[in-house]
Amino acid sequence: MTAATPAQTDCFVLDTSALLRLYLAVGPLPPSLELAIQSGCSGDALLFVPDLCLLECASVLFKQVQRQLLNADECRALLTDLLQLPLRLTSAGDLACGALDQAMALSLSVYDASDFALALNHGARLITADRQLAKAALSPGCLADPALAES
Repeated sequence: MTAATPAQTDCFVLDTSALLRLYLAVGPLPPSLELAIQSGCSGDALLFVPDLCLLECASVLFKQVQRQLLNADECRALLTDLLQLPLRLTSAGDLACGALDQAMALSLSVYDASDFALALNHGARLITADRQLAKAALSPGCLADPALAES
């Protein structure tokens, strides 16, 4: 009798640009985003983000309040909803060296490179709405939506 092989869990890294598109009408959703979120919520996938992603999201939502595109209650409600997602946070300390190396090698911001480094660390597919980051992630094959890098 042979033991069953455990199913491979899908792993995704969500960057801030993709994550916020679930809540703000700032552009089209990356094609794989909704399915990744559904899979993460059902326990069929792991959703990773750098811990600073939450502060970046809060900052963007706050800017929406400053621009009078959201009121304070809407802003808080959206952040509360976002915080309910089953996101696995990775500390900036765990990503800093890899992110710096990737930023220097690929001419990315260290913030963007942290998403890329996190995807590489977990063998995950990166979901982003950022074309520059998508182009960087295309070569090692960790980009969830390759068409974004080619457009």
